Amino acid sequence: MLEEDCRRWRDLDAAVVHKDGHVVLAGMFPIHSKGVEQEHAYKRKPGRRKCRGFNLRVFRWSQAMIFFIEEINRNPALLPNITLGYRLYDTCGLEQLSVRTALSVISQPLKRWEGRCVSPSLPLIIGDSGSTLSMAISRLLNLNRVPLVSYFASCACLSDKRQFPYFFRTIPSDVNQADALARLVRHFGWTWIGTMGADDDYGRMGIDMFTAEVTKLGVCVAFRVIIPKLTSRERMREIVTIIRDSTATVIVAFAIEEDIQPIIQEIVRQNVTGKQWVASEAWVTSTLISTRENLPFLDGTIGFAIRRAAMPDLKQFLETLNPLAEPHNPFTRELWEMQFQCSLNITEPYASTTEPAGYNDTCTGAERIKDTDSIYNDVSQLRVTYNMHKAVYAVAHALHNMLMCQNGTGSTGGGRARNSSCADIHRLQSWQIVQYLKEVSYTNLFGDVVHFDENGDPVGSYDIINWQKDGEGSVKYVTIGRFDSSLPPQQQLVFSQRDIVWHGALRESASC
Repeated sequence: MLEEDCRRWRDLDAAVVHKDGHVVLAGMFPIHSKGVEQEHAYKRKPGRRKCRGFNLRVFRWSQAMIFFIEEINRNPALLPNITLGYRLYDTCGLEQLSVRTALSVISQPLKRWEGRCVSPSLPLIIGDSGSTLSMAISRLLNLNRVPLVSYFASCACLSDKRQFPYFFRTIPSDVNQADALARLVRHFGWTWIGTMGADDDYGRMGIDMFTAEVTKLGVCVAFRVIIPKLTSRERMREIVTIIRDSTATVIVAFAIEEDIQPIIQEIVRQNVTGKQWVASEAWVTSTLISTRENLPFLDGTIGFAIRRAAMPDLKQFLETLNPLAEPHNPFTRELWEMQFQCSLNITEPYASTTEPAGYNDTCTGAERIKDTDSIYNDVSQLRVTYNMHKAVYAVAHALHNMLMCQNGTGSTGGGRARNSSCADIHRLQSWQIVQYLKEVSYTNLFGDVVHFDENGDPVGSYDIINWQKDGEGSVKYVTIGRFDSSLPPQQQLVFSQRDIVWHGALRESASC
């Protein structure tokens, strides 16, 4: 059995939630959206990086990973006699912190096993959400042949196995989305459009691929705007002025919700209507953007969303969260104080990575998440969460096939023979799981076949979403069709045009 540490590598101070197991999966999440700038006096060791902008949706993703791991541990048919553990990190959406976190994962303290020093069983990382972050992490992990399985990094660039040989993902490549969006534009006869993209790999490459496709179809692009990551109110006004003054009434936007939000806020300030928005999958189901206040300017928005699944048991798990019962989870307190607008008077077994909330009222700990409504416990649009389900279970099935290997035959219990010796689950090396991930294929509880192609990508499958007003004046996401790249070309894009609600002032888009 494992004994005391042989030696401990330098702690890189990333906030972490953890539970031990025979095999431990690392998860990386931008639970906070921004880092707090710190001054360095170079006279003492810098403290932990402070973060702000607690993201309820992303925190739900991290809790879902725990739920899925515990679900697997209770399943006697999957990884029998093996317990999965986890280490979850908050990267604050920062590239440098993501890289430091990945370095922390692969630099875990050595353990003593039967008199020998061996690495702990942390064979791979599930994360990070963004394409730029995943690219930076992958380049580091390549050096140690550690696989990365992403649940939300969709940039087509990550399909390049020469650069990212150990990268896998459960979200489709943007190649599929760019193709689907181009077909949608052609179907509606729009020949004069505007485009927007965030200033990152996802936004720039997404817009470039889409533009390349639609120009082949005779569509003209009136403007191409890049949304800066660090911006000013003046720059926002300039961008929105371009949108407002353009004769193009259709705007296609590739950006994550945090990047496009300042643009939408300025759209509302300037009262810009009469534009039909076409959203990429990163914001088409964003509750941050699809608010009641924004609806007069964005009603009729259409776009492609990743597939969703119904998980009623997850809601119950999310709502049982309590900071008094889980003091080891450094994010539970922040969720609690945000939800109930009060301060918790408890001693934390960790150094805080966030700014104090400063609420006047004191929480009792008897408050109940189930009595609140927020994106954290809203399970009506489990799309990225479903990708997380696929990622965790794909890893579990790969490990299961490895466990079924028989010495002397190389039998994988489903895969092809690779050699005559089998991996030791207690001394698992990261590179040993790569081939099993390449060959994994299973049908999940929702009837979807999960596997990776030669580029580590899944099938390009999307729901087509339309923003419509419900009876209370809020946004409801209506599924009006579907795109599936695995079908014959003439069957890939299917939708019901009569069910679409367009923006109120939509007129025929101007021609080239």
